[in-house]
Amino acid sequence: MKKTLLLGTTALIAAGVVSSGVVQAAEDPISVGVGGYVRSAMGFIDQNSADGQFANAANSMTIANDIEITISGSTTLDNGITAGVSFNIEGNADATAGSESLDERHAFFQGSFGQIKFGQIESARQEMTNFAPSGNYNFGVNTPFFIFGNPGNNGTTGIFNVRTYDDGLGIEDNLKLVYFSPTFNGFRIGASYSPGDSNGDQYGGNAGNALGGLQNNAAVAAEFSNNFGDFNIRLMAGYEAYTLETCNVNAAGVTTVASRVTQTPALTTTIANASDQNCENNPGSTQFGGKISFGEWSIGGGWLESDQVSNNAAGRGMERTDYDIGVSWWSGPFGVGLMYGSAEVEVAADNTTDDFTIYELNGTYVLGPGIDVGATIRRGDFDDGTAVGGLDNEFTEFAISAAMTF
Repeated sequence: MKKTLLLGTTALIAAGVVSSGVVQAAEDPISVGVGGYVRSAMGFIDQNSADGQFANAANSMTIANDIEITISGSTTLDNGITAGVSFNIEGNADATAGSESLDERHAFFQGSFGQIKFGQIESARQEMTNFAPSGNYNFGVNTPFFIFGNPGNNGTTGIFNVRTYDDGLGIEDNLKLVYFSPTFNGFRIGASYSPGDSNGDQYGGNAGNALGGLQNNAAVAAEFSNNFGDFNIRLMAGYEAYTLETCNVNAAGVTTVASRVTQTPALTTTIANASDQNCENNPGSTQFGGKISFGEWSIGGGWLESDQVSNNAAGRGMERTDYDIGVSWWSGPFGVGLMYGSAEVEVAADNTTDDFTIYELNGTYVLGPGIDVGATIRRGDFDDGTAVGGLDNEFTEFAISAAMTF
């Protein structure tokens, strides 16, 4: 009897294994594909070289490129849930760091509940961002690519370009959990959270305070996108918050100060503020954006205000405000855009404000699927708020580009 029972139980287990295998075989495993892009540009720059301003030490002609390879794939299970992965491999080498092995990488689940992502990715606010439409996706007043003139990044403010997407406070792709709701009548919400400010943490570890670092990165955002006849309207709003563990103290526990260096032809002065009155323990960023599209035309823009912390090299100020506005026209293989952008940064050490403005006219011609060429002309003006010997700069830039997407 026991033997019969044992044989019967074994048969049931075997049947379960076999049937389980049949179910698995009916569902396709994740199959990945390779994509990516190669973007290249050449710029011709004319900028000030007068005393007291940025020296025109850089070449008047420069070449740059941006390369990324994406490996991604997904599968839909019998229960209707889609599961997938995505990995971005950066191919941008420089003299010191070389090519990054991986940039953004995450896994996701998507279904009637919405979408859940986990990995090294942008926050919910940043993924839902909205900025000025452009006639060329390699250029733009808010692009992270190919601004060859000097908008102030050689100064203490650290302005590289107008940014209405990345608030510059923490690591953009820190390890986080992100959720996006389903879309209801054009409305969608998103939220994300990262306990630390690292894009590593591959093996876990004991939780603890990161002295002098940012942590508890939380973001919420909402968007509305819907068609009204020939019009499409998209609006978004978002907020992102951080916690700074001990103001004016770096990761090694050393007290820091906010400093400002001003230069004249004959004088270099350092103004230091050793107090922490300008330090922000709970920095955050607030964002609004919108776009209206009708036929071949689009008009819109974005606005981002972010608190900065005095011992954060990315900010070096008390508050930063960025905004942009633009109009674009796309018809067949042609695109044209006219844009304006501005960035203002309050400097904690001497209570001044640095500002940068940029105007741009750009265009694109699509040669074929995934292949386009384009051009832009820009006028930029950086005003150093320092009363004496400010590092002001003006530049005019003409650039051409080519992009291949696969």
